[in-house]
Amino acid sequence: MVPIRYSYKEFEKITRDFKEKLNEGGFGSVFKAKLCSGPCVTIKMLNKSKENEQDFMSEVTTIGRIDHQNMYN
Repeated sequence: MVPIRYSYKEFEKITRDFKEKLNEGGFGSVFKAKLCSGPCVTIKMLNKSKENEQDFMSEVTTIGRIDHQNMYN
């Protein structure tokens, strides 16, 4: 499965202008968001240079495989 890429404007909309910050990690901040199709998701925004993009994508892939009770609240 390939990650979906959104524009910054789309991020603003689905995160309600980044209103609810959940956490911050090595590559960026994590925000709560609600997709137009209905489900609540988390959005992690890259805040470092493009040279770390592969590490960031590896992290996102790993997070996507996690099955943890707090990820469904």
